Amino acid sequence: MNQVSRTDVDSFVKDELVPFRNRLSEAFSQKNPQLFSFLNALFANQEGNKFGLQVTENGRVTGEYSLNASGGQITDVESGKLDSEVHHPLLGTIKPYVSIERNALEKMIGEENNLLNDYGHTATKYLPDLTIKFLH
Repeated sequence: MNQVSRTDVDSFVKDELVPFRNRLSEAFSQKNPQLFSFLNALFANQEGNKFGLQVTENGRVTGEYSLNASGGQITDVESGKLDSEVHHPLLGTIKPYVSIERNALEKMIGEENNLLNDYGHTATKYLPDLTIKFLH
């Protein structure tokens, strides 16, 4: 059986970024249970939510991903496919994706403790590195 080898960016997203994101989500839910309950209720019974992620290096796209989500956690990653579909109860289906430089993601992961302890302040440092776009 031939196994398709993952690229360096694929490994980074699947092995480092996704577990990091899930740890942040878990910590956020424990620190803000009311808000997290509200968000879960808002998106309850909304199967098939996927978020797109585009990773760039020096402005060049090096990876595209569809992140399948359930209950605030990323449950699966599809490599090589920029596909998103969020079922919002008021807006209908929207197709957002985030484009970000890999080095900004690496810096965020390096600041995990700061993000866990002071999410608002630390996360705002990285907002200029994010570009939010929508698929047609």
